[in-house]
Amino acid sequence: MPYLPVLDFLKDYFDIEEDDREATINKKVQESLRKLDENMEVVPPALHEVLSLKVEDEKYVQLGPQQRRERTFEAIRDLLIRESQRKPLILAVEDLHWIDKTSEEFLDYLIGFLPTAQILLILLYRPEYTHTWGSKSYYGKIGLDQLSAQTSAELVQAILEGGDVAPEIAGLVLGRAGGNPLFVEELTHSLVENGSIQKKDDHFVLARKPSEIEVPDTIQGIIAARMDRIEDNLKRIMQAASVIGREFAYRILQSIMGMSEELKASLLNLQGLEFIYEKQLFPDLEYIFKHALTQEVAYSSLLLKRRKEIHEKIGQAIEELYSERLEEYYELLGYHYTRSENREKAIEYLHLSNQKAAKAYAIEAARAHFDDAMRLLDAIPDSEANRERRVSLLINQAVVFEQLNELQEYYEILRRYETMAVGLGNPGLLGGFHSRMGFCEMWFGWLDRSIQTTAKAAKLSETGGNFEDAALAYCVMEHNYEPKGAFDLVFDMKENALRMMGKAFHLQWYTRALCGASMAYSDMGRWDEALGTGQNAMYEAERFSDNAQIAYAAWIISRTYGLKGDLDRALEYGKVAVGKTPLPAHKAMMQCNLAWIWCLSGEVDRGLELLAESFPKLGKNRFVLFELINISRFAEAYWLAEDYDKAKQTAERALEMARRCRANYYIGSAHRILGQIVSTTNPEEAFPHLKEAIAISQAIKAENELALAYSGVGRYHKQQGNVEQAREYLTKALEIFERLGTLIEPDKVREELAGLPS
Repeated sequence: MPYLPVLDFLKDYFDIEEDDREATINKKVQESLRKLDENMEVVPPALHEVLSLKVEDEKYVQLGPQQRRERTFEAIRDLLIRESQRKPLILAVEDLHWIDKTSEEFLDYLIGFLPTAQILLILLYRPEYTHTWGSKSYYGKIGLDQLSAQTSAELVQAILEGGDVAPEIAGLVLGRAGGNPLFVEELTHSLVENGSIQKKDDHFVLARKPSEIEVPDTIQGIIAARMDRIEDNLKRIMQAASVIGREFAYRILQSIMGMSEELKASLLNLQGLEFIYEKQLFPDLEYIFKHALTQEVAYSSLLLKRRKEIHEKIGQAIEELYSERLEEYYELLGYHYTRSENREKAIEYLHLSNQKAAKAYAIEAARAHFDDAMRLLDAIPDSEANRERRVSLLINQAVVFEQLNELQEYYEILRRYETMAVGLGNPGLLGGFHSRMGFCEMWFGWLDRSIQTTAKAAKLSETGGNFEDAALAYCVMEHNYEPKGAFDLVFDMKENALRMMGKAFHLQWYTRALCGASMAYSDMGRWDEALGTGQNAMYEAERFSDNAQIAYAAWIISRTYGLKGDLDRALEYGKVAVGKTPLPAHKAMMQCNLAWIWCLSGEVDRGLELLAESFPKLGKNRFVLFELINISRFAEAYWLAEDYDKAKQTAERALEMARRCRANYYIGSAHRILGQIVSTTNPEEAFPHLKEAIAISQAIKAENELALAYSGVGRYHKQQGNVEQAREYLTKALEIFERLGTLIEPDKVREELAGLPS
């Protein structure tokens, strides 16, 4: 069982007396390494390469970004766990402090499954690296201290093989290196190479007095001094390899150096000098610098102009050598061309890297590529082609800024470049640009402005043949018209969006178009149509295994069941929405919905606790539309908890927000809830609110809201002793509830009617 020697070593570490630890650990490490050499199968370490493999399966290609990421994580996890069931498995990750974000997220994910798996995960990192695993009961940390005098002497002896080492050599090395193992090693090699240490009769001795030996003060200085002593051609090869990176492929180095057999011989020499090691033979021969500092010193020794030339040569070599799978190298190409003088290529590959990262849901990486590309665009001459590139880059950032909760910043950038976009005279591109502006305005609750912007965007996009962005524009208009209570226009925009997607399908806009219509149907109390449309959206999202869209559709369905009064089904779909969504802002909104359902179901304390946690996130992220949808429910939850002061304050805030957004449906809803709240504490205030709710609900044909307002007026008249008026309004409410098929509310109204004097 390959991992047991190391596991025993780690377990025993904490049982060893501190004074004996060093010698015991050295012994156990050697034993463990010997056993591992005999038994262990090596798992390829390049996790980022696994995560970016190109997949030709059609169903996988159709998955959304988050789903691709989840499926990839699940597949790698299952592969590792299955292998560990066959026999215990060791995974070692070196230099964790340099890990990329996606690979780090995978490790976070995998660590959660380790307690039940036969896997030992060894992570090597510098002390400054921070993580969240320290609280895990199955995590242990071993810190490496400076070498002692005895161990430093043993290391010097191990480096100087084939003879005894004079005590003054160990004293010199220890005095200068201070117990730093890399410093000890590099200093020893340096002293041998510069002739300060010589071998005489199977003894290594100092050729000069220690006071006469000049030693650089830093490891970098020692490495630089060693490099200065090697042949010029070896130094040039090291420098060129350092520009490729700490790990470098032989094919790329050969291409930029224009050498073959001579190159292999030189690399063997560098291996003998222990500057580099051979990392792997298959599928391509690769080398690695012995230490990152070695690569850094070699890189720093190049003049800036020469560095830039080599970076460009590397980019050209990658394009030529890996032309058939260039997507795998977008990030590397962006890196090298950014550090060359070829800014055109740099911008091209940064843009491609940005899109690739966004599709893989690596949002932070996508934003970094975007920022780099924008900086380079600022630094190159202004031209129509470069303006078009900038606008295209901007259009593709909506999902990135949305997931980073930075839509306000995104909108400000769009506004800054709006004149540039207009000046290009490209209607399809400008339509895509304005559709993103309208998207932001919708989230900010600027409904009328968003309608104007997206109407223009839809027309421009259609004219320019940009049907995907035309669908987005119609979908955004649809979601603007729903809160305004313009339900006929919601249905018109849905049809327009679907018409566009008949020419260019886009899953997110398709499901959102159906969900917008479902919301409008439920606002009107047309439950069957609302649920049918929502279920169609969920079916399509499930067909593509897109969790973000599945969650969005489940939220819409839960909302419909909640308004209808089928609370068991509302809870069922509400939990699906919260559990499935990968989007933090959407999750907060979906948690608000679930909290509201809990309150309606009688779990008021539980609901209020979740609301108090989730609702503030909507305002923090400037998602005013989600605030608008949920704030009345917050007021209703306080009312159900009989906290009438907070209920009234929240309902008044809901009314103010709805008025500011000119959202008629939510104005009516806020008036109705406010009327219900104050009817308990101050009935005289209730009637004007309920009367306004009736007027608005009638005007926009929101029948379930109208019935709720009628029942509120009926209760008001009952309180006032106006029996006939109470019976009239309660009867109107009951007729609508029964016709619509609303649940729970009819029984409440019948109970009120039964309590009226005959």
